[in-house]
Amino acid sequence: MEISYYNWWKLIRGLRQRGGGIRESGAFLLCRPEKAKVCKVVFYDQFDENVSDTGIIQFRGGSKFHKYLSDSKLSVLADIHTHPSNNTNQSISDQENPMIRIKGHIAIIAPNYALNKFLNPCLCSIYKYKGEFKWSTIPKVEHPIKLTII
Repeated sequence: MEISYYNWWKLIRGLRQRGGGIRESGAFLLCRPEKAKVCKVVFYDQFDENVSDTGIIQFRGGSKFHKYLSDSKLSVLADIHTHPSNNTNQSISDQENPMIRIKGHIAIIAPNYALNKFLNPCLCSIYKYKGEFKWSTIPKVEHPIKLTII
C-alpha cells in the first residue's frame, strides 16, 4: 500500500484533531479500483458525526459511506483508527467489529491517539481480516505502508 507523505500527514493530523487526545478517531483510506495507492482519506465522522461519542469507535454511517464510494467510484484500501496508548494490539471489540467485513481487508491501529505530529507508519500495527472475525497480524518487517513523495 502506498500513500504520499502529504496524505499521511493529513491523515495523522485529522486523526489527532478529531480525537483531541481524549478519544479514538478513525478514517478510511481509499483508492481507485484495483490500485494499491491511497488517493483519498475520509474520516469516520464525515459519515457518522457521533462515531466517537462514547470514546471508542462505533460507526453507524454505513449507508452514507457506501453511497459515497459508489458516487466517487473509489474503493476501500484500508481503515485506520487510534488507540490511547502505545499498545496497538487489536482489542476484542476491534476483532469482533471489522469496519469492512471482506477477507483481505487491512485494518491499521495508530498509537497514542495519533498525537505525534509526524507518526512513523512503522509505529502502527496492521491486521488482515481472514473472515469469520479472525485476523492475522502483519509483522513489522513486512510492513506494507510505503510513503511516497508524490
